[in-house]
Amino acid sequence: MPVELLQKLISIPSVYGNEKEIADFCENFLKAKNYTVKRNSNTLLSYKEFDPSKRTVALVGHLDTVPGENDHTGKVIEGKLFGLGASDMKAGDAVILKLAEEFSLKESRFNLVYLLYEKEEGPYLENGLRPLFESEKFNRILKKIDFAFVLEPTDNVVQVGCLGVIHSWFVFKGKRAHSARPWEGENAIHKGWKLLKKLSEMKPKAHTENGLTYYEVMNATMTDYTGGRNIIPEEFRVNVNYRFSPTKNLEEAKEELKALKKEVQADEVVFTDLSPAARPCLDNPVLSEFVKRYSIKVEPKQAWTDVAQFSTNGIDAVNFGPGQPHQAHQRNEYVEVEKVKECYRLLRDFMSE
Repeated sequence: MPVELLQKLISIPSVYGNEKEIADFCENFLKAKNYTVKRNSNTLLSYKEFDPSKRTVALVGHLDTVPGENDHTGKVIEGKLFGLGASDMKAGDAVILKLAEEFSLKESRFNLVYLLYEKEEGPYLENGLRPLFESEKFNRILKKIDFAFVLEPTDNVVQVGCLGVIHSWFVFKGKRAHSARPWEGENAIHKGWKLLKKLSEMKPKAHTENGLTYYEVMNATMTDYTGGRNIIPEEFRVNVNYRFSPTKNLEEAKEELKALKKEVQADEVVFTDLSPAARPCLDNPVLSEFVKRYSIKVEPKQAWTDVAQFSTNGIDAVNFGPGQPHQAHQRNEYVEVEKVKECYRLLRDFMSE
């Protein structure tokens, strides 16, 4: 079972940006099972020969964790295995490695690709998947994939699609002055009131796609200004975080923010992070069979995940993993051992001839 592998993975520190040791372990593990392993930095793409008569399924997991503390690392207490990254998402990684071991000894009814990557927990531009899709050497293999299971923590529920994300600075410009003589300047912070009022009054907006409802939300999440306590600020910036539904592409979402800029009379909008949404792929034959065969619960993904990178590149993908979402990034993070075993059994049975 994958629990022993999970304990090993938990014992290897892999906080964001420090994934080399765990990538080395996984690479050696896969090579020992006679897999071809292509490596880019600390991201691994592993496979065997492709049978053109079979569909190709990828099993995907990130190797990094956020920083954190755990008082019970490696211990199983009341059916819960504790450790940093236990749920997010070393439990999924352990299932992937155990399945690779299983199918190194017997045939699968799919061509299987195993993808373990670095830097998921940070900025989108540094994500370890991006260079693979941009590289001909890796993309030649990725193009063969018909469907991908991304084993993020979902409590063994299939989460379909995902919201897109845009971060943008709404910039308001004024004129610097002494705060004792404000009439000599123009207060940039005061100019931002229309935006803040608009955002405070916005309600979640429901969009339904393939029977699943996603909620669009827009919020101010950060502010920045130039000046000091006794200075009328000459510039005020508000970070607007827009989570948009899979019914829209990035350009459509950007146009909405540009229209908002005009409405609230901002001087400028600067886009700093652009992450596409992922389509709800319930019509994919691999997913359809998996859900029906095991009566798996299906939910919309009310967040962003790397299924969007696959979707943008024409590959259907969903989140399905053994970790508990509420444990992600928590102190004393744990995963329920039975969930890890259940995920492994389901995928092993589904992949088997």
